[in-house]
Amino acid sequence: MNNGKTYTYFSSLPQILPKRYTYVMKADDDVFIRLNQLNGVLLSWDLVEWIGKSGIPANETQGPEDKLVGKWLKIGNKAKNRFSDKPAMYDYPGTNGRCSHELIPETVAVHRLKRWDQWFHVLEFFNVTKQLNNSKFLHL
Repeated sequence: MNNGKTYTYFSSLPQILPKRYTYVMKADDDVFIRLNQLNGVLLSWDLVEWIGKSGIPANETQGPEDKLVGKWLKIGNKAKNRFSDKPAMYDYPGTNGRCSHELIPETVAVHRLKRWDQWFHVLEFFNVTKQLNNSKFLHL
């Protein structure tokens, strides 16, 4: 974690993807993302290409990933139309003092879902499973 995986991911995309995309994003596997509310979390393809070519990101890969991406863009004078959706993107309640708070309806993404009970709480809060039929394999 925080050892260059974001740089490696974004800088590799232009070389491994068969075509240009309008936007791309990266998310950890412990993040719940509400796709309908998603905005401001994506990087345009020109920024991804810049990350792969510029020495700025290549020389700044150690540290908190989210802050590093913002730092790259600031130093490189890129993404002047950036949008931050705080407090709609946050860590699960109680997992991190500065970036966590209770679940809110305006949520775009909840990070640091490390345990099943946390996932269940988030899925229940946002009624994700409400429309699903009970499984014939589940016996309560």
